[in-house]
Amino acid sequence: MRLVMCALLLCISLLGCASFQKYPQIEPPVARTVALMPFSSVVKGPMGQQAANWVAQKLIINGYTVIDSSFTTTVASQDKFYDYGLNDEVRSALLAKNLTTLVFGSVNAFSCTPVLYSPDTNRCTVSVTAKMVEVATGRLLWELILSDSAEGKGLTAYDLMKPLILANISASRPQPSASEETGDTGKQQESTK
Repeated sequence: MRLVMCALLLCISLLGCASFQKYPQIEPPVARTVALMPFSSVVKGPMGQQAANWVAQKLIINGYTVIDSSFTTTVASQDKFYDYGLNDEVRSALLAKNLTTLVFGSVNAFSCTPVLYSPDTNRCTVSVTAKMVEVATGRLLWELILSDSAEGKGLTAYDLMKPLILANISASRPQPSASEETGDTGKQQESTK
């Protein structure tokens, strides 16, 4: 009887160890591939694209495969997307290229004003929103809303925005849940302010 119990315990312990083995050659699930749209911006110039690049950088670090916005905008017009949203035309174009998850956002505030009676000192305000949606259904998978303002000598809005995006995306770690990988329709949303 003791021999049978020892053999049984040995088998159970060996089975438990086998379940934790990792297979690095296996590709990440499709839910880990996201198409990136350039972010809209309240200011002229490349700030929307720069914010999108910072978001993409952190998604890649978190294990996502990011389809660059230069490809995404050839599939679906950026203007049509931001004017009409994820309508049937945009949805069909993205799904035709097997782009099932979309990341987009906007730079809502990006400005600095000089502080009176303080030479070279600025008060800067920035705000950015990023969202990840399932293309087929429009279901929100993840959302990040960030805003900050600060005052400093020689401070620029750019100096304020970059660390804000990079730090907060690391903190919220957008990751598909197990239900997303199996197709469950449960909602996952994270917000950070």
